[in-house]
Amino acid sequence: MEKNGVTNVYKASGREVARAFGISLIASLTIVAAVILKFTLLERITGMKHASVAYVLFSLIIAVIFFSYYIYAVCSRSELVKNRRLFAAVNTAIAITVVTNIYAERYSAFLMPCMMAAYIIAVISHGRDAFVANVFTNVLIFFILIVQKNLPGGSVDYYAVISKFAQGLIGGTVVAYWVSNNRRRLHFLLKGLLVGVFSVLAVFAMFAAFGEEPYSPKSIGLLAAGTLGQVVIAFILQPIFESVFNLVTDSRLIELTDHNMPLIKRLKEEAPGTFNHSLAVANFAELCAIAIGENPYLARACAYYHDVGKLVNPQFFKENQSEINPHDGLLPEVSAEIIRGHTTEGKRLCDENRIPPEVSDVTIEHHGTLPVYVFYNKAKQLTDGDVDIADYSYRAKTPVSKIAAIIMLCDSGEAAIRAMDNPDAERVDKLLRTLISQRIAAGQFDDCDITLRDLDVIRQTIISGFGGQFHKRLRYPDGR
Repeated sequence: MEKNGVTNVYKASGREVARAFGISLIASLTIVAAVILKFTLLERITGMKHASVAYVLFSLIIAVIFFSYYIYAVCSRSELVKNRRLFAAVNTAIAITVVTNIYAERYSAFLMPCMMAAYIIAVISHGRDAFVANVFTNVLIFFILIVQKNLPGGSVDYYAVISKFAQGLIGGTVVAYWVSNNRRRLHFLLKGLLVGVFSVLAVFAMFAAFGEEPYSPKSIGLLAAGTLGQVVIAFILQPIFESVFNLVTDSRLIELTDHNMPLIKRLKEEAPGTFNHSLAVANFAELCAIAIGENPYLARACAYYHDVGKLVNPQFFKENQSEINPHDGLLPEVSAEIIRGHTTEGKRLCDENRIPPEVSDVTIEHHGTLPVYVFYNKAKQLTDGDVDIADYSYRAKTPVSKIAAIIMLCDSGEAAIRAMDNPDAERVDKLLRTLISQRIAAGQFDDCDITLRDLDVIRQTIISGFGGQFHKRLRYPDGR
């Protein structure tokens, strides 16, 4: 837990850094193999005389890869290094872009999709990652093509490559910081095409500055196809990347909260009480996330899935019961085990349905290691000896993110408020202060960087949200 405004900074571990090195190595070798194949096919390298040149070239490519983007990620973006799936996706986007460009140049430099990495990464990661990856990718492509031009028999349209390099750097930067904020895929497509049109005009302007004449129908067609085509290709690749690497993007989060998603649909049909509880928690969580500067889409998705484990035994949870309570005939330790099981069962169901870990991990964090007090107290009443509270506590882990902490408080707060006979702002405020104090004392926020100020904002936000959700209806003259 963050105290006095000082944040606990979690650096990537040695294992995570080594894993990232392995991912970068695979991407590097893929690029090197593609360059070797191209030069071999074009007979750029023939005989032992020029083999040393090839080896130097490939060694330099690997050096550029490891001592630029990899070092940047390790030193400046530890969160990217820690997220194996996202780091692999970014490296894959870089490798695909580099390989596509060097082979597109074989037909025409105008056809090169030099901004494709920026278009892909801008949606799956932060704008900063897209910007750095785009600069690195264009520099690497330019380096490969310039070396190709200086090899025996090598030929490159120098002015076209220079113009496309400038297009890639400038246009890719605009994409990284302008297109990355779009949560709707259609908006991304429209903005991406707009950037593409202006970047085509910029290339023609550069050619005019060089005194060249690029205005043939063929060059115009190739430039338009290469520039605008990459937007469409990236548009198609984005959901594929999200699915293959199981990534969290705002678009994916919106899709996960669709009521027709398999687990949500099951929750609605098999555990309607839990479903309605999840909707209420989601409304609170979204407001709280906005209030403390967290992603509201992630908060809503986590709230939707946090109790999916109750699908295994829905009738054992109060919100799904009518008049019969199956716990009445069970020993308290058995009841506690069933209740505790919904966290691990939730994680299992989420993993089976390929729900991203950023969402599924909250299923085992939202109760932390707190006891199931109802059955712990029941056990103490039924026995003369001491009762070990650990036997009635959740065997999970405490929240490791602010979103998980939000879900913990909104979940317990919503349930406790609904249990009140006549909830009002003053009683709700007192209840929330108690819940927060208990969780701080129990060390439930020790592993996340949430601050006392954040907790106070969350408390106030829930009180405000409570006023909207539990207000009394105006009674009309006819009694309705």
